Amino acid sequence: MSESINVFQDNDEFWDYVKENPRVLGIPVSEHKGLDLLSALKDVREAYKKDVQMGDTMLTLLGSLLLGIVNGEGEAMIEEVIVSEAMVDIDKEVKKVLDEGR
Repeated sequence: MSESINVFQDNDEFWDYVKENPRVLGIPVSEHKGLDLLSALKDVREAYKKDVQMGDTMLTLLGSLLLGIVNGEGEAMIEEVIVSEAMVDIDKEVKKVLDEGR
């Protein structure tokens, strides 16, 4: 079996390529929004490396979003994802501020 010249032999090489080339594989979510699938998978991978539970949550969220897109609910779901992400970021920032008070 011959190997394709486009097959990456190194995991980091592949994910570096995805990071340097955003929007290679986009999925339309609505008339005005899209999902960069490879970048989303990269984010899930990075989350798994830091925290398996967070990675699992992100993977489930991505799967739910894909299912929502198929069912025509993609735009509403992506708005929920954006709000959820903002809440996580706020929680992290608040924790940093509170930890500095010690």
